[in-house]
Amino acid sequence: MEISADPAAFAEKGFVILQELIPRELCEALNSRLECLLNGDYDLGVAPKKVPGAKELRRFQSGGAKVTTLRVVDAWKADAVFHQVVTSRQLGQLAASLGGWSGARVAEDQVWIKPPGAGPLVFHRDSPYFDFEPDDVITIWIALDDMTMDLGPLEYVVGSHRWGGRRGTAAQFFDASHRQLMEDAARHEGIHPNEIDVVPVLVPQGGAGCHNGRLWHGSGPNQSKRCRRGLGIHFVPEKVRLWMKPDFKLLEETQQELIDIQDQDYPVTYCEACIEKKFL
Repeated sequence: MEISADPAAFAEKGFVILQELIPRELCEALNSRLECLLNGDYDLGVAPKKVPGAKELRRFQSGGAKVTTLRVVDAWKADAVFHQVVTSRQLGQLAASLGGWSGARVAEDQVWIKPPGAGPLVFHRDSPYFDFEPDDVITIWIALDDMTMDLGPLEYVVGSHRWGGRRGTAAQFFDASHRQLMEDAARHEGIHPNEIDVVPVLVPQGGAGCHNGRLWHGSGPNQSKRCRRGLGIHFVPEKVRLWMKPDFKLLEETQQELIDIQDQDYPVTYCEACIEKKFL
């Protein structure tokens, strides 16, 4: 499939929305394999970086007031179908095109499963959660279900990638006041909360939202009777290095240092120079 998006619109708004990115049949295959991952079936022989524990699964299955959203991290390392999608050259090329990069590599994938009754996800930015230099991140979020407002779809704050720095922690993802961090950041920019322009990613299964890692985004509660599933793939430029955090238990004066990263952990999925060399 030919994939194209407008880099100029991406630069202006901080995101683009694609009504079709991958086929529905492939989404169904991903959803089927997602169930396998939740049941501990890893056909590539290794576990994802993060999978829900027994307590999380019980809360997910309860359907009661404490029902919770589940998250799987780095499914591509554990499952062949997720590996096929996450490491595809076409998605890497799309990220590189939007970012103006010469190449792209996968930093991480995250699969979110928000069941009926689950609460909102806090508005946040992606870039502060990664330790790369340069710190550019582009996320491609693929809808694994048809997105409607009652599902609590992903929502983008137009132009917020140009706001000043402000970050939260992963522990804040499920705070009840899911817009507070974002609205505080808007106020720092002189923007009243009533003036914030929020756009929902209302796409069919297989559609996608692509956003700058500095863009504020989040989602509301799932008020429907259906699950809301999505696959987010975080891309970084091909030529990045990783900040190695010091062990503060050893020496307080230890400084962070930049180290080279391993391709097997952060695979390059698109390289402009490699393609040019191939056709010389």
